[in-house]
Amino acid sequence: MTSQLKSDRQLLRVATNLAIGIVGLVAVRFIVQALPMFRDAGWIVQDKLSVMSGAVMVVDAVLLSVLVRFAIELRAYLLGRFTQIRGFGNIAASLVFLVIAAIAYMDFTAVTTAWPVTQQPYLWTFFGVATALLLQIMVLLFRDRDAMAALILRQPLPTPAQDEMSSEGEARAASAGR
Repeated sequence: MTSQLKSDRQLLRVATNLAIGIVGLVAVRFIVQALPMFRDAGWIVQDKLSVMSGAVMVVDAVLLSVLVRFAIELRAYLLGRFTQIRGFGNIAASLVFLVIAAIAYMDFTAVTTAWPVTQQPYLWTFFGVATALLLQIMVLLFRDRDAMAALILRQPLPTPAQDEMSSEGEARAASAGR
């Protein structure tokens, strides 16, 4: 079996695990929302956070953990598949983590309604996470842009020695005023 075929099967397994996890947990979420005992259970925090909302948040947290596992497996797949682009797997994982952070921010806002004191730390924590992920993506894109361009244009990938020599030559030419 070729490494390409093995790699494609690994990606197919990762995608299938993601699909099964998402479909299964969405079904559980709908079941939780339809059960009368969750609707009738009352409040965790009076008139602010219901038992139903709490149960849905728990299911959503498990759903987010499925997405985290997907991000980790996708990163591993891309690191093995695109060895020429060192940050490609990290970029993809960071994008998935950014989506996870956005979903978590929207899903768990009921916590800030129930406990208003947590509103500012909640906002700034998610803001910090999103900013850090975006900065990481920008740095990795900037670092690996030559390799990505070569891959997209189907050109030979630059070797690290060529990159260093060309940047040194450009620096000498710039300092010489060429």
